[in-house]
Amino acid sequence: MDEERSITNPVTGERYVSVARSSDTGGEYVEGRGFLPVGARPPGMHRHARQDELVTVVRGQIRARVGNDEREYGPGESLLLPRGVWHDFWVVGDTAAEVVGRATPALGIELLLGTLAGLAVEGRTDKRGRPRPLQGAVIGQFYREVAEFKTPPPAVQRVVLPVLASLGRRRGLRPYYDRHFEPGEIDEILTQWAAHRPWAGNEVPRG
Repeated sequence: MDEERSITNPVTGERYVSVARSSDTGGEYVEGRGFLPVGARPPGMHRHARQDELVTVVRGQIRARVGNDEREYGPGESLLLPRGVWHDFWVVGDTAAEVVGRATPALGIELLLGTLAGLAVEGRTDKRGRPRPLQGAVIGQFYREVAEFKTPPPAVQRVVLPVLASLGRRRGLRPYYDRHFEPGEIDEILTQWAAHRPWAGNEVPRG
């Protein structure tokens, strides 16, 4: 599954085009180009417990907060987002931005981006592209290895998310949907994700 994959979120105006998919790299990393409109702020303050990210600006300007450090980055400049460190970035100025991002290892980030965009297409998000509360709980619980948001506080999320996610699943909500992906794509992503989950016995994540 080495063909280019493009994901567009009509609510946020963001578009992502694959450069290297997890199926191309054995899950070692995933890389893509992000086309971000003026004012875009994907996706808010968050951290990755088991991934490192590298973001390189191709055009436009972004401002990033990584831990306690905040600064602007322009074309040709890169920022490293180490695992476990809270970070956020957003487009500044009056020009859209283009970036190249790499996440190492890939884990389930492709599945997360595709799901969020698919829900946005269906009108199942708010005006910032965030899923409705129960759907958000199902997603937040399943992808906690991929991303954790700072709000609400993580301690609160650890108590509340499992309860809300269980309720959401009983109502038929899922962390991903076949209709948002190509045939075989979900199984391939999950297989590569499992290969890089030694802390979980390399088991496939279950939603």
